[in-house]
Order: sequence, then C-alpha cells, then structure tokens
Amino acid sequence: MKRKQLVALLICLLLVSSLPAAAFADGQSAAERGLEAIMATGRGDRIVLPKEESYLEEWKTLYCRPAWYAPGLYVESLPQLQSGVPTQPNLFEGTEVTVVAEENDMSCILYRNVEYKRCVGWIKSIRLLEDFPGEQYQIGEKPDGEFDTRPAVELRWSGEYFPGAQQPYTVLEETLTGCVGFEFEYQLTAENTTLKEIIFGPRTVYVRSGDEWTAVGSFPYPELGAVRVQVWLPEPMDISAIATIADCHAPNMFDFRQTARDFVLTPEG
Repeated sequence: MKRKQLVALLICLLLVSSLPAAAFADGQSAAERGLEAIMATGRGDRIVLPKEESYLEEWKTLYCRPAWYAPGLYVESLPQLQSGVPTQPNLFEGTEVTVVAEENDMSCILYRNVEYKRCVGWIKSIRLLEDFPGEQYQIGEKPDGEFDTRPAVELRWSGEYFPGAQQPYTVLEETLTGCVGFEFEYQLTAENTTLKEIIFGPRTVYVRSGDEWTAVGSFPYPELGAVRVQVWLPEPMDISAIATIADCHAPNMFDFRQTARDFVLTPEG
C-alpha cells in the first residue's frame, strides 16, 4: 500500500474511533436521539423543541434544586424564563431529570410529575444539581448475597385509600417477585395549613405482598423538603404496592409525592 493511502486510512480510522459510542452504535445523531426521547413523552407538541445543534451527545442525569418559598419550580415551554406561555407541570425538589439539550442557559429536561406521567420542558440550567439535595436515610439492613437491579417500574396512584387511612398509595404496574429492597423518595408538595407542627413527624413505609400490607420501618420527616430512603425488606417479598403513613396530628391534611426506583431482586425474582 502506498504511503499516502496508508496515512489516509489511519486518519479515517482515528476519526471513526472518536465518534460518540451511542451515535456510532445506533446510527442516530444527537438530535435524532433527543427528539425521539422528547416525543416519546407524548408531550413534545407542548414545547418549543431544541435547535438541532442544542442536543447533547451525552445526556445528563441531574436533580432539581430546592426552591425558595415553594416546594417546586416552574418548567417553561420554551427556552426562556417568564415567557408568558403556559408552563409544564412543576418540578419538585430532588426530582431526577434527564437533560437532552441545552440552549440559552436553559436545559431541556425529561422528568416524571407527581402523577408519575412523563413530561418534558425547559428550566434554567443553574436550577439543576449533580447530587440529590435532600436528607438521606436507610430502613433495614442490606442482606448478603448477589442480587439483580430493576432500575424502573411503571407506577400509578391507587385511586383508593390505604386501609384505615385517608391517603392513597403507589401501585406497581407489575408485581416484583423476590424484592429485597428499593430506593424511595418522599416530599410534601402542599401543606394546606399554617400550623406546620401538625403535619411533621415520622413516616412508616408499608409494602403490599398479595393481599397483605407489611410495615417495614420508618424514617424521620421533621421539616419540608425531599428525602431519599434506601429501604431494605426483612425478607424477599413479592411486592405490588408501596404506602407511607404519617405519625402526626394531621396525617390527612397535606399533599405529597412519592416514588420508587432501583428495585433490588433475588436472581430468580
């Protein structure tokens, strides 16, 4: 092979090796991947889409910064603050988001609202953090052994109250067999009272296995804000729902959000 041809071949190989792995693997550009993810929310027609050059080759996983004087932040429909255009569902402190594009110091984010619905919108980039901002707790002890992890399961609100209470609970769209733990997130989204001391207090976590509810432990909730709890179950369980019951003077006064992810399962689960 002639020297010039060899040099040209080496340059081509170098250029190919420098391409982002995702783009090279599936043949999609950053814009195609980002747009596909936005439209998959079913709400892509409700925002101004990012410019083609604004899409990120590597998406970012970030968390909503605490808001001043409110539990959540507004999410815009276009990359501009206070545009006057109707906003998207609020983003609450600690909520995990995926950033697919950046434009005008704004981030185009994918996230779940309090109803577990997929959403998309724009928020000021400075309002996102690399780390979860709230308190973190643990219930139970991690068991020994090798386990599998299920990052996400579709969730929904129950539409009925937890037995003996007046609060809804979270239903998993499929029963997880052999679950030994999961990551849980909780936050008050509306106080509905000026007497804050009557809504604070420990929260007990319950899981449903079959027709039975089991209390697996509690975590403190002495003030407003998002908390994250690593829940370890006393034994492998087939779980289909998760609930929290507040130990306070007015357990039915407030509104709240909760979600679960990163379910840890026995290998046969």
